[in-house]
Amino acid sequence: MDGIRLIRLLDVVPINTVRNAPGVSPRSIIVEGRDFTAIDQVLINGASAPSFVVYSPTRLVAEVPAEMRDAILNEVIVLSSVPSLTENSLVEFTLGSRVRTLSGSQRLVQTFVRHLMRTPGSNVFHPTSGGGLGRSVGQNINGALGSDIQIAIANTQQFILAAQTGNRNIPASERLLSAEVVGRAVDESTSTVYVTIVLTSYAGEQSAATLVA
Repeated sequence: MDGIRLIRLLDVVPINTVRNAPGVSPRSIIVEGRDFTAIDQVLINGASAPSFVVYSPTRLVAEVPAEMRDAILNEVIVLSSVPSLTENSLVEFTLGSRVRTLSGSQRLVQTFVRHLMRTPGSNVFHPTSGGGLGRSVGQNINGALGSDIQIAIANTQQFILAAQTGNRNIPASERLLSAEVVGRAVDESTSTVYVTIVLTSYAGEQSAATLVA
């Protein structure tokens, strides 16, 4: 069963070293890592690099954003467009110029995340749907936020399990069996929360995605 892709799953590629590219203008950095064969984006201090060139499966050169030419670079993240559906997979909401379809594990992840972020009552046809996690974006990081995330995931799981009951047209690989939070981390310097969820389908396949809020 195919569906329109509303989210992108991007993998964070492990990086070994980052250094300035000598004699290059505008300022650029040389990044060495594990597998740069399908790089989609390079983030430098949270901003997208204006351009980058992959010279080998383990090396790329990325241009530093203009506003950071003289700044100290504290963070470099390389994202791959080939999702592994592990804890390294990040979720990004997007609808590009070309509409694409997806099925199987990726569609299950999209269905879950879409319901997880939806605010209850925002869908007139299904007023009880939605985990409400979108309301937590931008909140102060505290103990209540952790509970809100857990409740949102539990509510989403309950709704999807009920909705798919009796619908025999859903393939086993897209039918949710369980959802579990396997990791949660907080970066207090940037007020960023990372939540890793593992979804298990009736086909026995497990898919992981990390939400960033």
